Amino acid sequence: MVETGQSGKAVSNVGEKSFTIRRVFDAPRELVFKAFTEPEHVSRWWAPGGYTIPVCKIDLRPEGIWHYCMQSPEGDRHWARSVYREIVEPERIVYTGTFADAEANPVGGLPEHIATVTFTENEGKTTLAVHIQLQSLQELKTTLDMGMMEGLTETINNLDKVLENIQSA
Repeated sequence: MVETGQSGKAVSNVGEKSFTIRRVFDAPRELVFKAFTEPEHVSRWWAPGGYTIPVCKIDLRPEGIWHYCMQSPEGDRHWARSVYREIVEPERIVYTGTFADAEANPVGGLPEHIATVTFTENEGKTTLAVHIQLQSLQELKTTLDMGMMEGLTETINNLDKVLENIQSA
């Protein structure tokens, strides 16, 4: 297992066919869950450096689809979709994820993965953990080579500012 991270930032762990990113936020878990599940909040933080989320649709229920578009600073659009498997508010979300087209049809390029997101509260702070499970070592290597762990780590670190804005509203 490899662990990376710095103080006040997300920490990443790489396992046999998976990786996990953890970050502690100074916010109650209901708020962190809300920021992770409501499109008006997700669209403000769910993208790495310079990317935006011009489209974000969330149908938060088992078999519901989270469909979104990440747009690069140059205007390139990258679509993705997730299908929710389990939602235990405000504790856990499980979904499968992959690249998609503008109509939410899966397309190749990114191995389909299972994401398990947990929200654990301790003394008013919430530990957000995103565990990405792949089917094989090759799929893990492909996903890591594509920069998914780094991009997701950067994305999770964006959540801090959105939480501050939600709390002060």
